[in-house]
Amino acid sequence: MTIKDIAKECGCGLGTVSRVLNNHPDVSEETRKKVMAVVDKYGFVLNKNASQLKSQERKTIVILVKGTSSPLLNEMMGVILKRMEELPYTTSVNILDEYDNEASIANRLYYEQKPLGMIFLGGSPSMYKDDFAKIKIPCVLISNDAKNVENENLSSISTDNISAAEYSADYLLNHGHTKIGVIGGDLTSSGTTKKRYEGFLNAMKKHGLEFDENLYVVSKYSFMGGAAAAQTLLERSPDITAIFTMSDSMAIGACRKLRDLGKKIPEDISIVGFDGLPYADFYSPRITTVEQPSRELAAEGLDMLLNCIERGSPAVHKLLPFTFREGESVRKI
Repeated sequence: MTIKDIAKECGCGLGTVSRVLNNHPDVSEETRKKVMAVVDKYGFVLNKNASQLKSQERKTIVILVKGTSSPLLNEMMGVILKRMEELPYTTSVNILDEYDNEASIANRLYYEQKPLGMIFLGGSPSMYKDDFAKIKIPCVLISNDAKNVENENLSSISTDNISAAEYSADYLLNHGHTKIGVIGGDLTSSGTTKKRYEGFLNAMKKHGLEFDENLYVVSKYSFMGGAAAAQTLLERSPDITAIFTMSDSMAIGACRKLRDLGKKIPEDISIVGFDGLPYADFYSPRITTVEQPSRELAAEGLDMLLNCIERGSPAVHKLLPFTFREGESVRKI
């Protein structure tokens, strides 16, 4: 027995039967009695859990976090979830590997969960344009720029990864370092990685230098990844004087491994990070890094999405300024 069966037997509409079962007042007493007579006849019980689940699905915001070990993305997720506690939405958090196609997974979640909107913490829309184009609900990408992606539903907010990386590489070059290794993500699956690498190469070109691609080592954005990559770099080129890394986690992992190998930071090898996470300020030596305004990125990114969901606002793309934080991990030669 279903609501449709009840409606058919008592000659009422589905909406009327639903209002009776949910105790809405805008039903005549005569109609209420007629519906309840059929309900009592068959012992029908409304599945409240299913009704509640359906209601929640219509108010869900999906969050996709690209990277299982990124402190920056985890920090931004914390800001968003705390804010969501005050809002009339439920959240569905999905943690992805760095090499996953987040847009393809988002499309699957869209059909399974029917959310109102999606938040991408990290992501590479330029890598997966066709998949992003299929998403037809408001979305926001936080920590990468999506203004060149043809999707009127996709907003974005980030720092200028190219300019920030170029500034950081310039700092190394201006301190006399020309033999520089790079620890970065996978260039085939990460748009953020590509932009930071582009910024690094811009600085090298500006100083009239060619970069040896053998000195680029692929790593996950993690302590362990940075440590393993640093050892590989030293094996490939023992004479490097500096390492440009694409995250503070990579930088700290590299520092630890280099110390284990008998190298002093920055006396033997200088290192720069990226993100400006708090713990980089407490590591010894203090890490020289690019600071991203993580809390502002998360808060403004959520506001962008809510404006699109609740007010029908068009997609917007915004860049926030970065801060270069001079630490103790670079020496002048």
